[in-house]
Amino acid sequence: MNSVSDVKISKRIIAYLLDILLVFFVASLVTSIRFINPYYDKYTETYEKYSDVLDKYYKGDINENEMIELNKDNYYYLTKYSVSSNIAIIVVIILYFVVFQKYNHGATIGKQIMKIKVVSKDDKDPSIIKYFIRSLFSFYIYVGSIIPLILSTILVFIIKAKNYMMVNTVVSYAFLIFAIVNFVVIFTRKDKRGIHELLSQTKVVNQ
Repeated sequence: MNSVSDVKISKRIIAYLLDILLVFFVASLVTSIRFINPYYDKYTETYEKYSDVLDKYYKGDINENEMIELNKDNYYYLTKYSVSSNIAIIVVIILYFVVFQKYNHGATIGKQIMKIKVVSKDDKDPSIIKYFIRSLFSFYIYVGSIIPLILSTILVFIIKAKNYMMVNTVVSYAFLIFAIVNFVVIFTRKDKRGIHELLSQTKVVNQ
């Protein structure tokens, strides 16, 4: 029986970075397809406006309050025009970290290269639900966590533009703090299990 404590943190980090690079590459290809992302041009145009306001702020032409006020609508529409691409990113993450990992004997490509895999707490093959819970509370460089991505996609249809920036920023920071705490937990726990693993009752072991 393998013990999670036998897996070096460095192996997990390298596997994680390899997986993130792969997901970033695939997600970028998918979201660049106009059929999947029909608002690509509008998103690009709005992003230029958003960046122009930020440039004025960094140059000192406007203060922070003016920058926030001028960018409220831009921030709102950036999310609105990226709804389809956000959904595509969520699908890519779930297909890779849930479906592929489940049917590849607990290993993503990164884990396979590093010769580690995911098992349940009792060393059995995790159910697809456990993989899903694990992926929900994991942190992905480039997209953050899935939950705030889902929330931001939903909130853009519920909250008015003038309030969206503040609410979404609070949600994003809350999950960023969660991600930092999760990494601290992994480094400090004896069994090296993070919050996402405690919630999903999974762990990483050597193959």
